Amino acid sequence: MDKLEFKVFVLGGLSTNCYLIFDRETKKGFLIDSPCFSKELNEFVEDENLKIQFIALTHAHFDHIGGLGESREFYIHKEDIPLLKDASLNFSSFLNSSFTVKAQPRLYQENTLLPFNSHNLEVIHTPGHTPGSVCLKLGKWLFSGDTIFFDSIGRTDIPGASTDLLIKSIKEKIFPMAEDIIVYPGHGPSTTIGREKKCNPFLRN
Repeated sequence: MDKLEFKVFVLGGLSTNCYLIFDRETKKGFLIDSPCFSKELNEFVEDENLKIQFIALTHAHFDHIGGLGESREFYIHKEDIPLLKDASLNFSSFLNSSFTVKAQPRLYQENTLLPFNSHNLEVIHTPGHTPGSVCLKLGKWLFSGDTIFFDSIGRTDIPGASTDLLIKSIKEKIFPMAEDIIVYPGHGPSTTIGREKKCNPFLRN
């Protein structure tokens, strides 16, 4: 994408992908998900003299929100607010932790456009893995969180999740997009919409 670059940092015990999108000319950037504190990420931001404008969350499970600080502006879908406040809902309690977020988020909803330089980050509500899961589209890049992966989909054997709703979200909101759009998920390697339509074993029927 013209002028924009991104770098992925694989962070935390669940190897969560944290994406830093930035513009070297304006020195502005933003994060997609914030799994945990990262010395590598912080050093890169400092070395490039970047100013992080905001954090856009795909959903509020602990492995995507563990790095949120009190001072940074972050966005989330309103349906995932309860997960920020409850360790049993964000699953940090399963690791004998009680992580919660006290800071107040900014909220986005279906079709919200977050401006960044001359671009817009489009919010696509894709409930199923969590009630407030979203995918974030920036040109030909789709950051899918835990909605869809290479050859897989998000877990639905957890409270608040629904297999039927997740598959509906993917087939009605993601699959109609151009097949050459590159999907960058919350875990694992990238893929394309075209490939997942043809090969994903969870989505063939």
